[in-house]
Amino acid sequence: MIRRGLVLLLALALFLSALALVTAQHRARSLFIDVERAQQQARQLDIDHDRLNIELAKLSQPAYVEAEARRLGMKPVDGSRTVFLNLPAASAAAPLAPGAKK
Repeated sequence: MIRRGLVLLLALALFLSALALVTAQHRARSLFIDVERAQQQARQLDIDHDRLNIELAKLSQPAYVEAEARRLGMKPVDGSRTVFLNLPAASAAAPLAPGAKK
């Protein structure tokens, strides 16, 4: 009777151990898949970052900015169309630095 109970207890322990092993392996595989997806997303974000840096460098070139301005109908500034305003003497003084007293 005791031997039969002991065998049953060992069989139950073996079953629970096998179930825990299968559960742990399944969880490990799921986590591995999550890590692989996160790494792939990180690689894609790095590629996008590099592409956007290249695009930013291209768009900030003076020649590109000038071409786009011309396409929008803008014209370069010339001296004949420049208007200079004469300010009163009090307004013409250099602005004070923040925190400076008059």
